Amino acid sequence: MPRVTRPLRPSRRRFGRLTAILQRRGAVVALSLGLALAVTLPVAGRWWNRDRIAERIEDWTAARGEAVLRMTARAGLGVREIVVTGRVHTSAAELLSALDLHVGDPLLGFDSRAARAELERLPWVKEARVERHFPSAVRIRLTERAPLALWQTQGRHAVLDADGREIRKVDPGAFADLLVVIGADAPAHARDLLDLLATEPDLKPRVAAAVRVAGRRWDLLLDGGVRIQLPELQAAAAWARLADAQRREAILARALAQIDLRLAARLTVRPAPSGEEARIHANDDSIVHRLSS
Repeated sequence: MPRVTRPLRPSRRRFGRLTAILQRRGAVVALSLGLALAVTLPVAGRWWNRDRIAERIEDWTAARGEAVLRMTARAGLGVREIVVTGRVHTSAAELLSALDLHVGDPLLGFDSRAARAELERLPWVKEARVERHFPSAVRIRLTERAPLALWQTQGRHAVLDADGREIRKVDPGAFADLLVVIGADAPAHARDLLDLLATEPDLKPRVAAAVRVAGRRWDLLLDGGVRIQLPELQAAAAWARLADAQRREAILARALAQIDLRLAARLTVRPAPSGEEARIHANDDSIVHRLSS
């Protein structure tokens, strides 16, 4: 009868020796790879930096991209038309300079967002909308700032828009017909004042300038030299009262220096100076300085 035997198991000692051998060889391999990388990486880095491979690849890619864009322009996707609406004060030269766009440029390479940002940096442009219209047009819709008044400050004049903001790089002399407002906080209140004056269209054209007094109210300087003192509160009612007095009595035809409307129950007038008094008044520079400050 055959003898039953069990298969022999490898000795643990054998496995232990084998594992130790493999570990030693692995350590040697790892050490060898580490030394090789330590030697080759600095050399490779110096070679990469020396030859600027990354920059060359980037330049090559950009050149290929430009070549592709030029091909699309020749294929019919080039700029042939620039259509602008809403332009009143912005010159064509300013517009084209901001766009940096020429007929024949690839339409696919035109960045409408960047163009919009550049246009909105122009003095007159409040808002711009820029769109590409394939195959060959760029359409621009401008919303320009509306000139509202002239602000007299620190010996100069500045053009204000409807929001009371200064429109820079603009010649004030081109807008000499606008109302002149004076005072540090005059720009912030100019729009409300113009709305107030518009309620009496017969009187409004006679107002040449407006002085902001103590940040609370307005004094109006009429074309004939009369000074109108409006109240801090209920200025619209006082303005209407003056218009009614002008219609009934032609009060502004009189030789007056000042009309005080600050009291609701009365209208107080001060006659214009005459003779020597008028000459002294005309030469009083301190009054002019106060009105201009």
